Amino acid sequence: MNGKQKEFLAKSGINLTDGLIYFSENERLYEKYLFRFLEEPTFPELFKAIEEDRREDARRAAHSLKGITATLGFTSLNTAVKAQEFDFKNGRWEEGNQYTDELKKEYARIISALRAAKAQEN
Repeated sequence: MNGKQKEFLAKSGINLTDGLIYFSENERLYEKYLFRFLEEPTFPELFKAIEEDRREDARRAAHSLKGITATLGFTSLNTAVKAQEFDFKNGRWEEGNQYTDELKKEYARIISALRAAKAQEN
């Protein structure tokens, strides 16, 4: 990852410092998984499970995403998905659904930032 990409991602709210800690400061490995998030199917699966009222599938997807977003340094996305997963886990479906619009917006913002950063590779 070049300096321009790092600066752009940091300005986009991605906590590279936290992300690198999870990858033992291995920047190449972190970069690999950071950009692999562009193909991560779990967020679309979460939104579909919510839409179809498949509560256990939604809870599992939110749980998985809680870990993925923390690991990659997506702090604001992690905060919302963590709150949603907590509500789902505790049987508060309606309360957990209140985070869906925020999650969709933040997810789209992260995807947009990653695509823009990836375009700056050279």
